[in-house]
Order: sequence, then structure tokens, then C-alpha cells
Amino acid sequence: MNKNILTFDEWAILNKDEGMEKGHYASVKHMTREIFNYYQKHNKKYSLLDLGCGNGWVVRKFKEHSLCSMAHGIDGAPNMIKKAKKLDKNGTYFNENIEGWDNKLHYDVVFSMETLYYFKSPLDIIKNIYTNIINENGMLIIGIDHYSENTESLDWSEKFNLEITTLSSNEWNNLFKQAGFKDIKSNQVESKGEWAGTLIISGIK
Repeated sequence: MNKNILTFDEWAILNKDEGMEKGHYASVKHMTREIFNYYQKHNKKYSLLDLGCGNGWVVRKFKEHSLCSMAHGIDGAPNMIKKAKKLDKNGTYFNENIEGWDNKLHYDVVFSMETLYYFKSPLDIIKNIYTNIINENGMLIIGIDHYSENTESLDWSEKFNLEITTLSSNEWNNLFKQAGFKDIKSNQVESKGEWAGTLIISGIK
């Protein structure tokens, strides 16, 4: 188990996942609104994978949306998935290392909040999502608080015992382009004082 997974597994045991949910709620609301609006505009149902789902709170939120036909979650931390399954007994949650996941299912939406910068090569993950996980015309949408312009987040590696890849907002946008995504949108939400806010990027396959 890698350093980041061990840290988040410990956080689940300490119930820190509840604080993460509260802390991310406002930014996630912007992301869910973008997905809802997109599929309501096209009057289409969609399936969704939450990549780095933690205790499954976002999956449970999507399952309440009338156009969501299926919502699953994946996380590398065993205790996060244990909590998700306890809170959502009929839900589908995968306890897998995302980098080595042998994916058999495809989804219309891949959602990821505060996950992709924990990998040494986020581009490899985004390319794999594009090639092996997401359906044609599907959406990848990510939210990240750790990026170069958000200086308040730049000490997190030492502060929280995590291995983090630090990129600028332009570099994150370019990863989407390199992977093949089109109609890429990017904005920062919930900024306050020195806090630059959550960087939200979405793209269509």
C-alpha cells in the first residue's frame, strides 16, 4: 500500500472523512451542477464513476439524481470503502489502486474530487480514463485544491504526509488536451482571501 493510501486509510479510521466531505461540499456542488445541466440539456441518462470516492458521499448524492442510471465509486483505501459500503449497503464500490485497476466497466461520467494530484503521472491516469473507462461523448470532470497558483496548498506534502504532484492550472488543462479531450472548460470556485479556490476542469471525449 503506498504512502497516500495509508494516510487516507488512517483518516477513515479517525473519521476525518467526515471533515473532508464538509470541506469539499461547496466546490462539489459546482461540479454536480455542471453534470446535471449537461445531461438535462441533452435529456440523457448517464452512468458515473467517482474516482477517489472516499466514504462514497458523492456517489450517494448522484444516485438521487433522476437522470443517473448508475453510480459507482473506487478508492484505494480499504477503510474508506468499508465505510462507503456500510453507508450504502446496495452500492457498488471498488477497493482498488486506481493505477492498476483492471477495469471491465465503462461510464458516461468520470468524476474526481481531490485525487489526481496524488499520482506521480496524472497524465497516465487521464489517458487511461479517456481510452479505457469513459464512453464516447462522455465527460471527465475533476476538482483540485492543490495547484501552483493556490499557494495556501503548497505545504500539504509535508503537513499531511502525502506524495503530491504540483502542476499549474495551465498544465492541468494541457493534460486534458494531451489525452484527447475536447470542449475543455476550466474555472476556479469558492476562492476566499489567500485561498485561490478549487480548480474545476471538465472535458468531453
